[in-house]
Amino acid sequence: MLKAFDQVLEGITACVKYAMIVMTCVIFFITTYTVFTRYLLNIVPSWSEEIPRYLLVWITYLGAALAIKFKEHISLDVFFNLMPLRARQVGHFFLNGLVAIVAVIMVVYGIGLVNHFGEDLMESIPVTNFWLYLAMPVSGTLMLLYLVQDTWKRIRDFGKAEAASGSEMVPI
Repeated sequence: MLKAFDQVLEGITACVKYAMIVMTCVIFFITTYTVFTRYLLNIVPSWSEEIPRYLLVWITYLGAALAIKFKEHISLDVFFNLMPLRARQVGHFFLNGLVAIVAVIMVVYGIGLVNHFGEDLMESIPVTNFWLYLAMPVSGTLMLLYLVQDTWKRIRDFGKAEAASGSEMVPI
């Protein structure tokens, strides 16, 4: 069962990465097009600022979820790694619980935003804000899925020595 869940999450992760790359490329092309039209043709498309801004919102929220998957959020690894094994493992459960609370808040309030403001139109393009506000509950849901995966693996491996952290601080 866990293998199937892991495989589904890996597929979702690959799709999210691909979507983020596509969104980044779209931002690049729109910005390049806008610079070209502004300085050479003296025309600025009305949508050229809004679309990259909304894509950046999506990239930020999806990136936050992927940071949980790859354990890349800001942390105090130096102090955490000085703790005894059991305390460190319990600490991971506690931190996952705190992050899960934030993710649930994102899902609940994100759905509220979608329901309350989703029908409003964006400023310069004829698209509803539904697509903008959807980033929050989607990201919160992804965070919860990644946290469930990580917590389950930590429960399974509780008491066993863990591998060194992949994001250890390097002295400058």
